[in-house]
Amino acid sequence: MKPTFAILLSLMFPAAAAAQAISPSVASASPATDNPAGAIVESPSDARDAGRKIPIVAYAYTAYGASAKTIGVQAYSLGLLAADQDRVLGGGAAIWWAPIERLTLVVDGQRNVSRDFAPSAAGIVRLYGNGREGLSLGALGKFKIDGFGKGRDGDEVESELEVGALASFVASRLYLDANAMGGQGLGDDGETDAEARLRLGYDLGSNVRFGLDGQARVRVRGPRLLPNGRTWDFAVGPQVMACFAHWFGAFTAGPTTMGLISKNVGGVAMLSVGGTVF
Repeated sequence: MKPTFAILLSLMFPAAAAAQAISPSVASASPATDNPAGAIVESPSDARDAGRKIPIVAYAYTAYGASAKTIGVQAYSLGLLAADQDRVLGGGAAIWWAPIERLTLVVDGQRNVSRDFAPSAAGIVRLYGNGREGLSLGALGKFKIDGFGKGRDGDEVESELEVGALASFVASRLYLDANAMGGQGLGDDGETDAEARLRLGYDLGSNVRFGLDGQARVRVRGPRLLPNGRTWDFAVGPQVMACFAHWFGAFTAGPTTMGLISKNVGGVAMLSVGGTVF
């Protein structure tokens, strides 16, 4: 009797019979969602990373550059204070563009701490890694109007071509950017200099980073000296960075010999704001 009743039930209600044939484990494998179209929803951590994935904050470049097909802007102010010379206020703006995966272009124009207008254009090529976790390696090519030193009479600004090797490392809340660069002056004297840049730090929370950012340069070849008579200079200091969605603000301050006319050590501060706009 029971088999006959089951057969009659399946003939009268085929949909119900088919539903009963589905295993509960299979039915639970496809739960209903609020995103039936399968659209990619950006998580808070993704939004945070997008705001931080910028090619340069103060001194050091990242090896991975910006996210592909994005455009970003940055504005910053500079202040220099040292004994035996006037205070210097400067600043500038930069725009970066990543037209394709692995390539980021950066154009910058500023009045630097030496009181010179110093435009530049750079390209970052990511050679290895993804920029989100682990090691990333890249290469830099840069042209700038402001060279490392002045002319023979101290009144000439020389253009310079720079190339560099870039490395970045990201592990959980830790990050590091390291640059090794060399520059060749394009003027008659043909100065050559070497440069190192380093940025490291730690995520204090979902929106705040604290670290260190700096650079050091040294003359390798050429007769030109800095206004203070040195063949080297540096700038380094602690850095605090806050990120909100695709935007960031950063403050970097510390000792420096850049832009000095004496052999003292001064202090420099930089305030930066910017982010991804497209």
